[in-house]
Amino acid sequence: MTFGFFSAITVMLLIDTLVMKVHGNDPNSTNEKEVKYALIGAGIGLFFSVIFVVVKLYMLKKHMLDNDLSDIEQPRRSSVRTVMVDLRKDSR
Repeated sequence: MTFGFFSAITVMLLIDTLVMKVHGNDPNSTNEKEVKYALIGAGIGLFFSVIFVVVKLYMLKKHMLDNDLSDIEQPRRSSVRTVMVDLRKDSR
């Protein structure tokens, strides 16, 4: 019951919003381009792009170093399968 009431109110507000007409005919308004806001937006975008590139380069470097360290000769651990194969060879 309450869901139907809220959905009816939602539909009425949606229709009211879609039918509303807004005009920007203020005679005192000026059509100045806001260079300040454009520069702030460009600066923020540049900041995020530089941070993104720096993080990607760091991740790439870390991944390469991890792979280099894993290439070092490590003692080979025997698995159950290799132990069973070795035991079969020894028993023959």
